Amino acid sequence: MAYLSNHTVLASEDLDEVRDFLSGLTAPHEFDVRGNSAALSTNVAVAPFGNLNLLHFGYGDVRIDVSSGEEGDDGLLFYVVTGGGGSFRRGNTDIDFSVTQGVVRDLSRPIAVTQSGLSAFALPLLKEQLRQHARAVIGADMGGAPVVFDQTIDMTTPGGRQFRNTLQFIANALDGPLREMDNPILIRQMEELLLTQILTMLPNSYSDAIAGCATQVALPYHVKRARDYIHAHAHTVVGVADIAAAARCGYRTVQNAFKDAYGMSPMAYLRLVRLKRVHGALLAGGEDGATIAQIARAWGFGHMGRFAEMYRREFGELPSETVRNRT
Repeated sequence: MAYLSNHTVLASEDLDEVRDFLSGLTAPHEFDVRGNSAALSTNVAVAPFGNLNLLHFGYGDVRIDVSSGEEGDDGLLFYVVTGGGGSFRRGNTDIDFSVTQGVVRDLSRPIAVTQSGLSAFALPLLKEQLRQHARAVIGADMGGAPVVFDQTIDMTTPGGRQFRNTLQFIANALDGPLREMDNPILIRQMEELLLTQILTMLPNSYSDAIAGCATQVALPYHVKRARDYIHAHAHTVVGVADIAAAARCGYRTVQNAFKDAYGMSPMAYLRLVRLKRVHGALLAGGEDGATIAQIARAWGFGHMGRFAEMYRREFGELPSETVRNRT
């Protein structure tokens, strides 16, 4: 079945044209056809929606070798096969993909692929997009914890089947009724639906945290507004008046609601968010060789002794131990 036919960006049987197209992507691609290149029939479609792009591509009934280098540290690429299959090599490991097994590629690593008669959806995402969406789902910052997915997607599981169905639904909607409609609200809902399904239905490093929040009581809107303000402005000077203004209610009201939701006041929640930002920076190696004290002060911690004790209570080790264990 053809998908996104109204969003075609390349339709070619010319090998050199296909190579030129692929070389114009974010990283150089090596593209070689095994056997008769006359059977090559390339079709690539790209449909933007919200902050995302959904692709569908196919090369015809040919066997192809494709290799690509690193394409940045923050990218992931989700493949859901609609026809054919193949395998890719990462290091010394070969991983098969087919209509029953999709693939999640980390774009920070080079890859070599052999594919035959392949057609597939491809969904590129930034890890930061997923981290931000996870924060919205969980209601808490994941700190410096990276988002990591299993390399393969079992398309026979309920989660895999639902992910495929959602991609097909979005593709058909974008290529059909929504193509001639200006409906940013619906587009945004589709974008959020897809990101939520990816985080909740495909195994990843945030799965346990997301599952743990599933039974939590829905937060009042004023708590959500205050929480989101804190996360967005944790790097700036934030006072009780700022939080109350963001929540659109009195500070006493939001304080009581925060204690019900999180067991702490909004200002204590702000300190926790900042602690997690420091923890993430230390795990990542700091910025431009910044010291522990410099990173802590940048996040509003002026007294190093109190900061170290709060850090130890939260993470079970001193900041210096985090740095030492990282190296």
